[in-house]
Amino acid sequence: MFDLETQIHSWSDHLRAYGNLSDSDIYELENHLRDEIEDLIAAGLTPDESLLISVKRLGNVEAISHEFAKVNTENLWKHLLVEPIDSPAKQQNRRDIALVVIFALLAGTLFKIPELFGFGLLDQDGELKIFFIKNLSFFILPFIAAFFLIKRKAELKTWSTILGIFILAALIINAYPSFDPHHTEYLTIFHLPLFLWLVVGAAYIGREWRGSQGRMNFIRFTGEAFIYGVLVMAGVMVLCAFTAVIFEAIQIDVENFLSEYLLIYGGCAAAMITVYLVEAKKSVVENFAPILAKIFSPLFLITMVAFLIVMIITGNSPFMERDFLIGFDLMLALVLGLVLYVISARDIRQPANLFDYLNLTLILTALVIDGIALSAILFRLSAFGITPNKLAALGENLALLGNLAGLAWLYIGYFKRKFDFTKLIKWQTDYLYVYFSWTAIVAFIFPIIFRFS
Repeated sequence: MFDLETQIHSWSDHLRAYGNLSDSDIYELENHLRDEIEDLIAAGLTPDESLLISVKRLGNVEAISHEFAKVNTENLWKHLLVEPIDSPAKQQNRRDIALVVIFALLAGTLFKIPELFGFGLLDQDGELKIFFIKNLSFFILPFIAAFFLIKRKAELKTWSTILGIFILAALIINAYPSFDPHHTEYLTIFHLPLFLWLVVGAAYIGREWRGSQGRMNFIRFTGEAFIYGVLVMAGVMVLCAFTAVIFEAIQIDVENFLSEYLLIYGGCAAAMITVYLVEAKKSVVENFAPILAKIFSPLFLITMVAFLIVMIITGNSPFMERDFLIGFDLMLALVLGLVLYVISARDIRQPANLFDYLNLTLILTALVIDGIALSAILFRLSAFGITPNKLAALGENLALLGNLAGLAWLYIGYFKRKFDFTKLIKWQTDYLYVYFSWTAIVAFIFPIIFRFS
């Protein structure tokens, strides 16, 4: 009879005997193996099938040893310069870089295609036309999805499903009419990228989309991509500024070139480079992700508490100030993002520590702010009537409330040792479906309900 535990221990002993790994490394790998097996069993596979597939995914002993040698090197930055040990890995790395270059060029060119038909980027006031703002996601996100589909060797069915969603979304959004004052159109502009980013997540996760670990990896990837993206985009902006300065010194105006070419192609390249860096160097990022989380969690908590205190002292209220309410929601979104990043970066083997309690305090503070925001939204709905913006804000705050309340309850249960940390992870990864559904409703259904106003 097949004994899963015996087979796992046998695999660990094999690593210990033939791999250049410490006991702590083997313990970590064994936990990864168990997570993989658990997800596959939950998907309907038998224990022996799950074991074989999980072992295959983790790789052979030499490859595993090499990866751990890179991660555990004395200086983490050296990992950025470490060449893959085997020829296939080198070839894969070159293919990935080639894909990044090709997709960046295609994305930038796609952005420029409307100009060929006399549809300029800017309106009479010199601002980017709403058509380009509304379709911005379609210029880059499909290429990011394609990058992951190629890397994951996705099946034709997966390709057709994900790209079909992009095509269908683009057709629907651009078929909708646009009427003043464009409230639903702006709601679509804000919610469509979130919806499509979750579609990209399906490409990123690949065959493991049913498992909570795969979805949590995507949450971590999102946080890391945001950090890398800010840095890379800052580099693009510095390049643009430097180019303008040096050419201005010789009386050559390059403003049009910068705004119409370098900024567009550079922005697309920044997005693709960000994806490549996070994906290719994920083991390095996973080492400093917990450090970033520990730095910013207390800072955000201090900021939120200070905000509440100042609000009470000054007597400012979100009940009448619309901009104040928008600030509330932005703060809640940032806090939730940080909380998710902290959870995704946490080692589930560790017992509860100070930063877990800090995270719970952050969540509880966010719940207070969300409660105030919800009260203000309900007041404005009763006082000024229903509008697309107010209804969208109500739904988003209710979604945030459910997410934060669930996390708080699970954290408390975890501290009381009623269940382990994996239940909290499962709750959060399952909750992604709520955001997926709500962003789809706002982006595609709200315009119809409110007659495209």
